[in-house]
Amino acid sequence: MPRSTNQLGLPRRVLAFYALFCLMAVVLLGVGGVLTTKAVLRSQATEGALSKIGRLAAAIQLDYVQNQGRGVAGLIAQARSEVRFMHGAVVSPEGVYEYHTSGALIGRPSINHEGTELHWGSVQGLRYTDNQGQLVREFHTPLRVDDQWFGSLQLAFVEPGWTRLLGELGRYGYLAILAPCICVAVGGFVLYRMTTSAASIEAQAGTFARLAHGAAPTPSMIEPQGLAAIGWNRLVEHVHRLEQRCDTLASESHSSVPQAINDDSSAVALNSLGDGVAVTDAEGRVEFANRAIEALLVGGESLEGSAWYETLSTLDPSKASRFTTNQNRTAVVEEFPVDSDGKQVTLRVARCPLRGEGQEGHVWSVRDVTQQKLTEASRDQFIDTATHELRTPLANIKAYAETLATCDIADKEQQKEFCNTINTEATRLSRFVDDLLSISSIEVGSLSVNRQNVAIGRLLEEAADKIRPLMVSKSIQFDVLLGEKMGEMSIDKDKIAGVLLNLLGNAAKYTPDGGKVSFVASREEDALRVEVRDTGVGILEDEHDKIFEKFYRSENPEIRDEVGTGLGLSLAREIARLHHGDIIVSSEIGQGSTFTLTLPA
Repeated sequence: MPRSTNQLGLPRRVLAFYALFCLMAVVLLGVGGVLTTKAVLRSQATEGALSKIGRLAAAIQLDYVQNQGRGVAGLIAQARSEVRFMHGAVVSPEGVYEYHTSGALIGRPSINHEGTELHWGSVQGLRYTDNQGQLVREFHTPLRVDDQWFGSLQLAFVEPGWTRLLGELGRYGYLAILAPCICVAVGGFVLYRMTTSAASIEAQAGTFARLAHGAAPTPSMIEPQGLAAIGWNRLVEHVHRLEQRCDTLASESHSSVPQAINDDSSAVALNSLGDGVAVTDAEGRVEFANRAIEALLVGGESLEGSAWYETLSTLDPSKASRFTTNQNRTAVVEEFPVDSDGKQVTLRVARCPLRGEGQEGHVWSVRDVTQQKLTEASRDQFIDTATHELRTPLANIKAYAETLATCDIADKEQQKEFCNTINTEATRLSRFVDDLLSISSIEVGSLSVNRQNVAIGRLLEEAADKIRPLMVSKSIQFDVLLGEKMGEMSIDKDKIAGVLLNLLGNAAKYTPDGGKVSFVASREEDALRVEVRDTGVGILEDEHDKIFEKFYRSENPEIRDEVGTGLGLSLAREIARLHHGDIIVSSEIGQGSTFTLTLPA
């Protein structure tokens, strides 16, 4: 839940953070300026001291040559007037002050202070703190005449203190402090002006966030200061127009389509439909969607208030564009292929404009036409297969019949061969037509089962005896393994015999010469189990379920080379299921197949 405690507004928060960081920047700038000034003053003092001690040493050395050192006091006094130093002195090689600006120290031994030694070429120095607490830099340089050392010159300078430092800063430091402060103030004012609109928007958004769930927020206009404020005001105007429109629709005497749909009885009726139904307004927003359309498109999530064309674009952008490029007052139908749980389904989406007076928007219907598409594909395949299966035997019958009718064939054996061929092709046609009639009867639910008590052992032996000549003709090892005491069962003898012959015939057909077929049956407590095993070409794993579909033929060339309609296994499984049993297959390419028929007792 949003906190209801009073908090600083957006401008004040922005200004607070802005002032904090600016203050830190000013402080760092001031500290850096002080440290820089101190370093500059120290560097200037050192450079001045080194320059002065060098010139003064040269003047003293010249005085020693010309005047035997009588002008040293005047030279040091003149130098002190030009450069302010603490004291100056000339020390003899024996360490005694020959001259000192403090006359009381002349003739006394020189004072050795403790501190940090400094070096600048031939000039040496010492940094120490005197008895008054001042930091002093004392410079020493040797005095020579004709390469003979006759003493050293000492000059002591006091390092610039904080008083001098502040004095130097006072001249220009106000610019370094005052100017940033003015910039901070101006920037704060500009920021305040810039964030005023955002603060008003944030305040209203916070109020909306604290509303109870389901309560309608009421936005208000703000002062137009910037593009954000103008955009907010346009949004508020749009919301007000929508509210007025909703109020107008609610007050109209006639019921609009969305209102009628929202009636309890209409909503229940539409939600009970298997087809998806939705209503959108003129801007493509969903005003109503039944459960079926939500399940088909978004997995059961609510669609009301969503953008309908965006939902269609998630299915197929190119197909969805047809609805946006066509005129809004025209009906449009498009089919969308969709992946659902790993399966390919086809959804047919239709749009129809609302026809009522003053109505703007569309009615949408979504239907799953996957089964219809499969049926159409199956129909097309049936036509192709039936045409092929009918054309071949008819062509053979016609050819042999014309030969018998138009040619004078004296050889009776050849005549018999032609007649046998015609009879075989006619039988093939008859079997094909019978299969079609049986499949048609199953589809319309008119195929009945004529049950009677049948001796299972005898039925299995008769099926094996009928198929044995085909096995012998292909040199196939045919093993029949029937269990003892098979007993009787209440089944349709003719139909189950046809199922057994179909399974055994397929095993013989798709097993190469010299192979092996096993016919194994056993009677269990509650079922009859019959297995037909072969060492034939085998079936691909992804075709195990497809081979039981009508007219399906495997893509394996070794299977397609054999004559077949693709109806046998489909009919056999349907007959097994009419007996409340089933047929299953297990197979590997090149390893053979095993078909298992199970019939409950």
